[in-house]
Amino acid sequence: MRIMPARIARIIYPKDLPNGLFTSLIIACLLLGLASLRNGTDLQGWLNVIENWLLMLLILPTATATVALPFKYRDRTLELKLVYYLGMFVAFLFTLGKLRYWH
Repeated sequence: MRIMPARIARIIYPKDLPNGLFTSLIIACLLLGLASLRNGTDLQGWLNVIENWLLMLLILPTATATVALPFKYRDRTLELKLVYYLGMFVAFLFTLGKLRYWH
């Protein structure tokens, strides 16, 4: 059984790489964002969760892809989707470090 239609998967995931790898990265980022609920499940805790999700899934990956745009201009074979997921992985590692040291 397919989780996602093939047409949507072609849009979201880079070609020639396993889609499960990127799906697991997205799920790991979502679960790690829930770690902010350790401070409480009130409104402030959920705002921290949304902030972490925005940071990991949108802000840092988009910034990484924006910085890579000149490289895309020079090398047409560069996939910005790969750069976006690289930024998501960097944001994941940053959040792991943040949770470890920022109490």
